[in-house]
Amino acid sequence: MKSKSIFTAITLFAGSTLTNTMSAKEKENQKPNVIFILADDMGYECLGAYNGTYQTPNLDNMAQVGVKFNYAYAQPLSTPSRVEAMTGKYNHKNYVDFGFMDQRQKTFGNLAQMAGYKTCIAGKWQLGENSKLPAHFGFDNYCLWQLNYKRSAEGERYANALLEEDGNVIERDRDMYGPDKQADFIDKFIDNNKSKPFFIYYPMVLVHNPFVPTPQSSVWNLNPNLRSEDDPKYFPDMMIYCDKMVGRLIEKLKKEGLYENTLIIFTGDNGTNKQITSTLKDGTVIHGGKGMSTDAGTHVGLFTTFGSKQTKHFECDDLVDFTDIMPTLADAMEIKVPKEWDTDGVSFFPQIIGKKGTPRKWVFCHYDSFFAGVDKPSKEARRYIRDHQYKLYSTGAFFDVKNDVLEQHNIPKGKGTKEAEASRSFLSKEISKFPAWKLGDKGNPKVTLPGLEVKPIKWRKSED
Repeated sequence: MKSKSIFTAITLFAGSTLTNTMSAKEKENQKPNVIFILADDMGYECLGAYNGTYQTPNLDNMAQVGVKFNYAYAQPLSTPSRVEAMTGKYNHKNYVDFGFMDQRQKTFGNLAQMAGYKTCIAGKWQLGENSKLPAHFGFDNYCLWQLNYKRSAEGERYANALLEEDGNVIERDRDMYGPDKQADFIDKFIDNNKSKPFFIYYPMVLVHNPFVPTPQSSVWNLNPNLRSEDDPKYFPDMMIYCDKMVGRLIEKLKKEGLYENTLIIFTGDNGTNKQITSTLKDGTVIHGGKGMSTDAGTHVGLFTTFGSKQTKHFECDDLVDFTDIMPTLADAMEIKVPKEWDTDGVSFFPQIIGKKGTPRKWVFCHYDSFFAGVDKPSKEARRYIRDHQYKLYSTGAFFDVKNDVLEQHNIPKGKGTKEAEASRSFLSKEISKFPAWKLGDKGNPKVTLPGLEVKPIKWRKSED
């Protein structure tokens, strides 16, 4: 009897060990989870990893253990950057209006679903008022600010936030802080999908203005009315809270045993708000350049971590622009972007896993916000192409942006160094391959599909 019990115990143990081994093997072969975090209005100078002085320990740690990209460039404004990243196309192809995305486009959400991923978006929407749009663009679940505009005059993204979650407007609560609610939603999504590969797009509402207190600010509990006080003095608190949200997500992944098989990409959508002046560790002062085509408006921090699959930490000086997000996610998800999607990006996934990849020789920017409407091209509209050191505008203006970061000294043709003129010649040939454009040209037609009609929005400056 005792021998039979011992045999039974050994058999059960062996079966259990085999099950655990198979489970581990299956887990090892599972496609990686993928998370793309997009901070709102955060230029590179805000991050400690790029010599910033705000308190961002979690983000700095990401840059220290993962791959830090030093030459990443966004569009100068929010919606143009989001459309470019989500579709992998330069703005001249499919950017049609501020706060809207061409509904004929396919996004990285659609791509993730094609690859067998469960998908989620939590944060800022700003792509059209229609609750069917997140699903249309490839997201199974969502928790969003700026999707339901019918009550937008009554709510903001922070204290007493106005959010919609999977078709339901969340009951407002003056003690509810929007970023916390969206982080809760992401935690729930992970809990519900941790046994299968998932893709999370996290377009954070932080650190966009209004510059208001966070739950960690000293005034938060003093007077609820102060929670809506708009003052740039709260920007450092908002940076701290943004960092906290990223740290919270990483801890959740580690707690659930998912971190080692998760690719995380973090970046900002454009430069910092013009109201914000930041000081680097060496004393350099950077004025926020959101909406501008200079480095202050387009140079963003970008770094990645990939758990056990990443190489040792290193800094990468390859050029990156926002069209590169789509193909990078595709490589991580082991799927090809369909040719008919006509994307423009170059994957930097090889660099993440320690390979050379196909480094860019230039990044391109076509920018017109259409903030005042599709029939009113912006005076700030620009088109340019650049390499690590030189930048050529479609107007012919040419700058050594490495030594003239504010672009104050145009280099007349033929007056530059031998190196500068060689770069000008190369960049001229490359920019000439794009369709002709000049300041004042109207954009592409705005198309909405049946059932996805959106209500026209009168945008406030604080919503850009």
